[in-house]
Amino acid sequence: MDISEFSRLNNKAEYNRHPWETSRKNVLYTFLKQSKINFPIERIVDIGSGDAFVIHTLLDKNLANEYYAIDTAYTPEVIAQLKKNNNNSKVHYFQDLKEYLSKITDNKPTLFLCMDVLEHLEDEKIILEDLIQKSNDNYYFFAVPAFQSVFSSHDVLLGHYRRYTLQQLENVLVKNQFTIIDKGYYFTSLLIFRNIDKWLKKDKKESIDNWEAGKFKTSLVNGMLSLDFKTSLLLKKLGITIPGLSCYCLCKK
Repeated sequence: MDISEFSRLNNKAEYNRHPWETSRKNVLYTFLKQSKINFPIERIVDIGSGDAFVIHTLLDKNLANEYYAIDTAYTPEVIAQLKKNNNNSKVHYFQDLKEYLSKITDNKPTLFLCMDVLEHLEDEKIILEDLIQKSNDNYYFFAVPAFQSVFSSHDVLLGHYRRYTLQQLENVLVKNQFTIIDKGYYFTSLLIFRNIDKWLKKDKKESIDNWEAGKFKTSLVNGMLSLDFKTSLLLKKLGITIPGLSCYCLCKK
């Protein structure tokens, strides 16, 4: 959940997770575990960490020795609330990537996460040029919303400038000196539903904050997304790439 959504929560200490959030972190964990990254890695840095849900999921899995959350929307008040929500865990918070790079200068092997961040930037170089400076022992996981054809008021609500095809994401990363070692789409079913909404001219305006569905509906959606992801993984192993609502690239420098 990004900070714009976090700020709209009725109760910032206790809130329900949208199935997209829980499924998204499961997707990330699966991609990381099937990668050639030697875990636990020294550091994980989550750029655009929002309410720090993803970074704490990886902390719970013991995937690193050090954890850092970075978000330009972090204020002292937000950081204090997130620390309270997460029992003062060992996650360190920074408001800016440049601040992190200026203070954490030793070159320990690091996994940088940049999930659903690039679409918020008018120019991706704002982040990518800073990441280029890091050493060759690092990995980078990028994920972005896919297909400009389904761009809607939901994207506007979240502050998105654009959506990407997988090829467009690849082009941006290769242009900025990243070597892609894995790539693909996920959440095909959500892309189908989003296309149906566009066809019916039903523009989605709500976000994932204040999810109020009951356990049955939440479990149903989680199950659907889990089946969706497992199917796309199987097809990928067979050499078949199918489009989805999000795309990703795992990179090395």
